[in-house]
Amino acid sequence: MRLGLFLTTLVGLAGASHISSAAEATWAAVGALEDGLSTSCGGGSIGTTPEFTSPAYGQVDIKGNTLTFRSTSPIPNHSFTVDLKALQPDGSGKVVGIDKNNREFYLTFDPGSGARTFHMTYRLKACRRVYTPKT
Repeated sequence: MRLGLFLTTLVGLAGASHISSAAEATWAAVGALEDGLSTSCGGGSIGTTPEFTSPAYGQVDIKGNTLTFRSTSPIPNHSFTVDLKALQPDGSGKVVGIDKNNREFYLTFDPGSGARTFHMTYRLKACRRVYTPKT
């Protein structure tokens, strides 16, 4: 009994050292503005352009410490890759990425692992996109 409890604890501690380092997951997802259409993106100057108002359909792949979203949408600037090393052991936190136009963006995760919702914001824009698993 004690040996079983000890081994269970040991395995649990080893697996909890960093949740994203051992995670491998793939799922279909869609990214869209958190509150639907918005004219407040970028101070209203670019709020109606397709880059910000159209949903981004695609696939999320997590392999080790890397998350990649590959968009199947015809709109540019929706695919991205980020390093997940900055996440907390429970899977929560904020990571920084750079898009193909050299703009900094942030992904925010609630605790968890695998297929789940995450949020994207840009440093200079008021828009917040939500990427949710597509069922």
